[in-house]
Amino acid sequence: MTRMQNEEEGIKYIFRVVHPLLNALGAWPTDVSSSVLSKMRKCIQIVFVYSIEFAVIASAMLYTFLFVKNTSIRIKLIMPHFTHFCQLCKYTIFLWRHNEIRELLDDLRNDWLNATEDDQWIFKTRATIGHKLLMSLIIFLFFGGGLFLTITPFLREKVVLPDNTTIRPLPSPSYFVLFSDQITPNYEIIFFIQVFCGFVTFATYTGALGLCTTLCLHMCSMLKILGNKMRVLSGLSETDDDTVQKEIADIVEYQTKIKRFFNRAEHVTSFIYFVGITSEVIIMLIVGYIMIMEWESSDTTTIVTYFALQITIIIGMFTNCFVGQLLIDEGNIVKKISNTLNWYQLLVEKARCLILIIIVSNNPMKITVANVVQLSLITFIDIMKATMGYFNVLRTTI
Repeated sequence: MTRMQNEEEGIKYIFRVVHPLLNALGAWPTDVSSSVLSKMRKCIQIVFVYSIEFAVIASAMLYTFLFVKNTSIRIKLIMPHFTHFCQLCKYTIFLWRHNEIRELLDDLRNDWLNATEDDQWIFKTRATIGHKLLMSLIIFLFFGGGLFLTITPFLREKVVLPDNTTIRPLPSPSYFVLFSDQITPNYEIIFFIQVFCGFVTFATYTGALGLCTTLCLHMCSMLKILGNKMRVLSGLSETDDDTVQKEIADIVEYQTKIKRFFNRAEHVTSFIYFVGITSEVIIMLIVGYIMIMEWESSDTTTIVTYFALQITIIIGMFTNCFVGQLLIDEGNIVKKISNTLNWYQLLVEKARCLILIIIVSNNPMKITVANVVQLSLITFIDIMKATMGYFNVLRTTI
């Protein structure tokens, strides 16, 4: 296998999880030189996603606010569609930031193509971490979510009308003004559409998390490579004047490249993280409240289902915070290396060039949620504590 083939395989490996998810939704950035047919297919996918999401949300909201008077039941019915709405917001951000995401992914490809074999191994190692995190979430979410959409409706208490007609359950109770959802084939079509819409939401959730994780782990790889470059510089003697100058210039250029990539990536991911973290906290509150309601009614099956959903949300939040912690840790390693450079072995004019490198390295990069909260394991613990506090307030007031 030639080097070019190896590089292409490596690039496919990096995107092998996130690309199928976003491409299926029409959210994967297309090249400027893409064919008209490809652009038309993408437009059809976008229209289809918006149509199916709004159709399911609108019909469910009509049922909830027109026929349901109990507040607790309303909260239970609104929760899945709040999730749909939040993922639709992420999907909109993808389309809004389409050009910026394409440029970031192009830079990522170029970094891989121009990297040495050792650097490619670093990129691949970090990508493997992301794949393991994402695959565990995807398996848990799609399997658990699939059971929630297809099995749970039939475990609910049957509703029998005065004329002895049994209402056939849907994954999400809905109201349709122009037709009945109980007659065949309307019922089967609506059931399939609601299940399919659920999987579209799952794909959007995991695709958004996968894209942010890929960008963040790429920055971790770049910081690892930067640290290696600094170690090489530290091992050079003052007699290697030209070599030292070349290494310093290479480090400055690479450090600037990392900062530029980070600023552009955060401009895209900060809003996605904001929608994701905020929605996950609210959903965790609602799911916890529903679990207490079901516990009082001794509905074991429903409790287990919602418990699995709660675990899935926690796994997703942990993945975001864990990847953010990896970036912080890698930045701290670079900071330590820069502070321990053997500058005293270099000529004075060369040693002075290290001042700006050290200053920039002492300002580590951190992924933030809309420039408000940084993502780290400490933040994850704080969010879990705050969620439990809000949950107690919700439990006592509703």
